[in-house]
Amino acid sequence: MAQSSSFTLPVQTPFDWESLLAFLRVRATPGVETVTDSAYQRTIGSQDQPQTLNVTYDHENVCLRVDCSAEASGVSLSAIKARVREIFKIDVSTSPIEKLLSRSSQLAAIVRQQPGLRVPGGWSSFEIAVRAVLGQQISVPAATTFMGRLVRLAGTQQSETAWLFPTAAQVVGCDLSRLGVPRQRQETLRSLAAFFAEHGDGCVAQPDIKEKLLRIKGIGKWTAGYILMRSCQDYDHWPEGDLVVRKALGDGKTQMNAAHLKKIFNQWSPYRGYATIHLWRGYVSSKNSNAAHK
Repeated sequence: MAQSSSFTLPVQTPFDWESLLAFLRVRATPGVETVTDSAYQRTIGSQDQPQTLNVTYDHENVCLRVDCSAEASGVSLSAIKARVREIFKIDVSTSPIEKLLSRSSQLAAIVRQQPGLRVPGGWSSFEIAVRAVLGQQISVPAATTFMGRLVRLAGTQQSETAWLFPTAAQVVGCDLSRLGVPRQRQETLRSLAAFFAEHGDGCVAQPDIKEKLLRIKGIGKWTAGYILMRSCQDYDHWPEGDLVVRKALGDGKTQMNAAHLKKIFNQWSPYRGYATIHLWRGYVSSKNSNAAHK
């Protein structure tokens, strides 16, 4: 049996842990992730050596506490640390971001109310990308249902209730007709998986990655922007034309049109991704709803 391992990771403050958990909770992939009011858990490792990763926040010592199995299981501790940093963006100093965004009359109030808000990342860029495609034009709960189905169709079962999220190669080889999504979306998902299988999870760091994603049939500016907003280190990516953002910036009766929206967002460069997450969170809080995004 693999020995357990625990370590801590320091966090840049301010740090809105509760908002991160709230975002991840409604998007937790069934069988892979579990998010409570105080912890994030997920499966890692392999079928032969299953592991569970558990992450909590130590408010007193301002750090994340991470509990997992030893690195003998096949996932090195250095890799685990890097992925936890990516999910929770603990190294991001939000103060300069918030200072710039607060200069905007449209954002000043909500930014002041949400110090330390992060753009949530993910365990892998591929998982985020799959979520973006399966979440196109449907509700958050529906997208989560499809993610769970994909896990059971293509993933690796660890136990009766626990699964590993499928690799890009596993998705390419899966019968996606059983997923229950339109054929065009099946093809987009397969093409996306083939792209990641060829280029690897680190492809999001390539300078021309947005153009490459846009060449995949079924991926537009919104989907490419969402993928990159959550998965790469450039804070300027954003889901162009996002419906919730258009509502949040509208006059309460009508949505802001796409052209005006782009003009407004350009003022918030190079932090348009953070402008998006503040608008999403502010809108959800004002409506007491979880309908922010996929």
